Amino acid sequence: MKILSIRIKNLASLAGEQCIDFESQPLANAGLIAITGKTGAGKSTILDAMCLALFNKIPRLKESDGKLQDVDGSELLTNSPLTVLRRGTGHGFAEVSFIAPDQKRYLARWELKRARENPNAKLQSVQRSLTCLTDGVVIADKTKAVDENIKNITQLSFEQFTRAVLLAQSEVTAFLKARDSERGELLEYLTNSAIFAKIGQLAFEKTREISKQRKELENVLGHIEILSDDAVAELNEQLQQRNEKLKTLETERTLLEQYQRWFTQQQKLENDVQQRQQHQLEQQQKVEQLSTEREQLKQLETFASIRSSVIQQQKTQAELNQLQPKIQSAESLFSEVEKSFSQEKNTFQTVDAQLKTQLHFEQMYKVQLDQVRDCIRDRKLIGEQFKKAEAKFNQLKQDLEPLLQQQNQLQTECDQLNNQQEQITQQLEQTGQFARLDQGIAAYLSPLQRFIQQLHNFEQQYGEFNTAQMQLSEKQQQLALLKQHAGDEQSIDQQLTQLREKHGENIDKNYRLNTITTQFQQYLQLDLETNKVQATCEELTQKIQHSIQQLEKSEQQYHTQKQQREQLQQMLQQQRLLHTEHIEKLREQLVDGEACLVCGSTEHPFKTDHSALSNELFHLQQQQEQHALQLEQELFQTWQQTQQTHTQNSAALTQQQAQLNRLTTEREKQEQAIQHACTEAQIQLDLAQSPESNQQRLTQMMQDLQLDQQKIEQTIQQLGDTQKQQRTLAQSIQQLSQQMSVIQQSEQALDDLLELLNDEQRETWQKYTLTTAQNIMQQLHQRHQHLQYIDSLMQQLNAKMQDLKQKSLQVEHQQTQLQQAKNEQEQFEKQGKENTSQAIQLIFEITQVQIEKPCKWLKQYDEQRQKLQLEFNQVRERFEQVRDQFDAQQRLLDQLKTQQQQVTAQHQNATLEIEQWLKQHADFDTIQLVQLQSITPEQIQQMRQHVHMAERELADAFAALKAIREQLQQHLTQQPAIEFAQLQTELTALLETLQRTQVQRDEVRLKLELHQRNLEKQQQFAKQIQNIQQEEHRWGKISGLMGDSTGKKFRDFAQQYNLDILLEYANQQLAMLSQRYTLKRLDNSLSLAIIDHDMDGEVRSVASLSGGESFLTALSLSLAIANMASGSMKIESLFIDEGFGTLDASSLHMVMNALDQLQNQGRKVVLISHIQDMHERIPVQIQVQPLGSGASQIEIVG
Repeated sequence: MKILSIRIKNLASLAGEQCIDFESQPLANAGLIAITGKTGAGKSTILDAMCLALFNKIPRLKESDGKLQDVDGSELLTNSPLTVLRRGTGHGFAEVSFIAPDQKRYLARWELKRARENPNAKLQSVQRSLTCLTDGVVIADKTKAVDENIKNITQLSFEQFTRAVLLAQSEVTAFLKARDSERGELLEYLTNSAIFAKIGQLAFEKTREISKQRKELENVLGHIEILSDDAVAELNEQLQQRNEKLKTLETERTLLEQYQRWFTQQQKLENDVQQRQQHQLEQQQKVEQLSTEREQLKQLETFASIRSSVIQQQKTQAELNQLQPKIQSAESLFSEVEKSFSQEKNTFQTVDAQLKTQLHFEQMYKVQLDQVRDCIRDRKLIGEQFKKAEAKFNQLKQDLEPLLQQQNQLQTECDQLNNQQEQITQQLEQTGQFARLDQGIAAYLSPLQRFIQQLHNFEQQYGEFNTAQMQLSEKQQQLALLKQHAGDEQSIDQQLTQLREKHGENIDKNYRLNTITTQFQQYLQLDLETNKVQATCEELTQKIQHSIQQLEKSEQQYHTQKQQREQLQQMLQQQRLLHTEHIEKLREQLVDGEACLVCGSTEHPFKTDHSALSNELFHLQQQQEQHALQLEQELFQTWQQTQQTHTQNSAALTQQQAQLNRLTTEREKQEQAIQHACTEAQIQLDLAQSPESNQQRLTQMMQDLQLDQQKIEQTIQQLGDTQKQQRTLAQSIQQLSQQMSVIQQSEQALDDLLELLNDEQRETWQKYTLTTAQNIMQQLHQRHQHLQYIDSLMQQLNAKMQDLKQKSLQVEHQQTQLQQAKNEQEQFEKQGKENTSQAIQLIFEITQVQIEKPCKWLKQYDEQRQKLQLEFNQVRERFEQVRDQFDAQQRLLDQLKTQQQQVTAQHQNATLEIEQWLKQHADFDTIQLVQLQSITPEQIQQMRQHVHMAERELADAFAALKAIREQLQQHLTQQPAIEFAQLQTELTALLETLQRTQVQRDEVRLKLELHQRNLEKQQQFAKQIQNIQQEEHRWGKISGLMGDSTGKKFRDFAQQYNLDILLEYANQQLAMLSQRYTLKRLDNSLSLAIIDHDMDGEVRSVASLSGGESFLTALSLSLAIANMASGSMKIESLFIDEGFGTLDASSLHMVMNALDQLQNQGRKVVLISHIQDMHERIPVQIQVQPLGSGASQIEIVG
């Protein structure tokens, strides 16, 4: 990823629109760029703008949690990006152009506005967009879509970006100097590895949860009860008997319900017969009530022949009644219209005569009137021109006064410039020896300034020039001795390459040994578990054999007791039967003194009180039966418990055998993996030997490998130190030679200037070159300023003289125009008077009346003519309207009279027809005709339908009654041979018996279903327990390796692993920046130490590093974190914020060399620093300059 440009507007202290273009000079070719400015000027705001445009976040605000009040009164969180908008502005944005890993150019924009861009209005929502500049396509314009596309295109999250592209030295320094616990937290944040603690905790929780599930399933399995085979067979037999009995009862219930439905149908038919009879009587009454309507319908049928005549008579009479008032009203209105028509006709004739007289007058004096109109029109034009000429004269007069004032002012300024020029000329005479350089003096200032700066820097760094030459010779001799002793740098590189390759091979071999050791430990663990499970299987096998013997014994005891109980019950039953059938007869035959046939006793105490004897015998029998049942139940429970124990042991044995097979397979796989790893590592390891000897062999191999590694590292360290000394000396010699060569070349460029010095100045130049050069620089700079000032004065004087000349010409031209305007004004005044006299003469010829204002007379004449024309038009319009009304009213009156005659004839015809019809039908009179006429056809149709409906309903009632009676007779032929009361009794008893039988059947079925479900549950739970035991074993191994209740175990392991990777990256960077140090992690901790190769590989604390050394180490860690965050993506832009404030001069030199190494790696490095020496070492700068009132602007310098 490479940043191309940053555009900012109104963010924090950066006011207005600012742009930083890294593709334009001088930033394009600069590998190292400094962002400089005072504290609070807005340097870090540039980096904030870059983060805003890409991720809508600001790194500096992530720890803030307070609230601020905005200008509109609303509250903002202090960590909100909205707070970055500059106060007093209504619009701001941040825009970043960059090249992504796909080598396309993109533009990310973040924009914030207030309502209507009012600085005091409410903040609006942030607007974001992402555009592909290469394709010219807007990829996203919503915040969520922009975030997703930025992450996909850049392959960086916000956290990764702040670690890979934007480096804050405070975080890395804190990481370097932190305690172990704090370093662990920082490492989690920097590498985003907090998930490992959760993984370890989840592994522990998962193992505990699976173990809990196994125990719960085993508990449930132990409480599942199942029936014996005999009990199951007995229940199946009972179920079959209950089903057969239910089938018989269902057949009986079906027959009885059929009889019940017959009686129900009989009752229903009898009720229907009664209802139909009642309905027939009601319909008969309705038909009788409609006799009046039937009579009226007959009259209406007779009246139908004369109905049309009666309707015609009524209609014509109504029309005549309506026409009579209309005719009267029309005659009255016609009289009024006729009178108004006569009046309007007379008025129209009068106005028409006046208009004709006016037209005749205009035709007679048409020529004179047109001439008057032309004169008045010309008069208006002349008046307008006169006013313009007068205004022009006044304007020219006003414009002339400031021109005269400006002319006088320019003359005064020219005199002042002449005086200043004379004073500067006198000052130039003091440095007259440099007069030869006046034409190109600026060309000498830059080389002289460069020479002074270079000499000043050289003396500060190396001392005097002669001393530096001696140091250069000494360093050259030292470098020659080192090369003679250890070889040149290429030879050392070859040796280091070979040693590092061997070192890498040893690391790989060490890794393989660690892997084999871990696998061997796992193999031993599996072997131990296999032996343990095998012992458990043998123990369970013995228990199962013993439980089989116990099971057979308890089952035999149970069946024996069951047979004895059944025999006892049969015997007791026989005794009861004998007692009930024969005991009474035997008791009656007993004789005192004679032996009893049953017991042989001669005494018979129960001969008379035989009830007590019967009760006693029954109680004894019941006790014997209960005792036998209790003993049978105890033996049955013992048998069931033995069977349950046998089932559990069998299930456990199956599970242990499966686990044994699985462990054996895993042990074989582990053995194969160890053999394969040993083959690859070329190590001989015989697993048939004792574990202790194998473990001792592996330990010895690792120790030998570590000793070899230490020797290689020491050799690498020694060669690295030698190579570092050679590089340091070569670099120092090269730098010193370059600096001396640059100074000599700069002095040679000043030969022309040195020739102008006098003897005293030349002698001073040889002794005090820097001081003399600075004095000459001051004199030349002052002379250059005087020359520039004189040139400026000459340019100003020439410009003022030119302006004075132009002003004089403008004054003369203005006076000429003023005289011309005055002449035009007098000419227009004369033309106006001549025009007025001509118009007055023409009007006198027309009217023979002398007037003073022709314009007023013409206006009155036109108004009078227009008024007469308007009056004529109005009178003519009213006359035409009245005439139209007169014609329309006359036509209406004629139409009404004609209509009246027609209606009267129709009325007379209808009356004659009615009179003739009444003579033919004597039973009708006029009143009755009117009544019949009032009945509408709809009412007649309704009456007819009502009568027909009543008659039809009566017929339907007769037919329905007949049909239902026939159904009742047919139903009675199928009467069952049982009474209804007897049927109800038998059906109730049958339903009760059926319900009891169903309950008994359901109880038996429920027992069988419960037994079947228990069998399925037992198999299911046994299978689940087996699966969970396998999963418990697997998770137990995982939890043993990395799980605990807090996740600390796996988190510490992962953090140590991440720290090792981080230190490997950091040491690669540190080797390129400084070969003296190597970072390492102390064993079994997160503590950091530094290996000092200049001190024979001494390991010491990182807290002992100096400022420059701490910066190099922190910078290496920063770059390592950036490499880890960016993955395989190439980062071409690096921004470093602060971190240089505590460096001294030597440390600063070391830091600058390290930064030069970074830019040599192909990165554009942009850093923020307050150190002035660093500013001087970095020529290309982005300066943030305060403007006052909290505002700053950006300026590119280089």
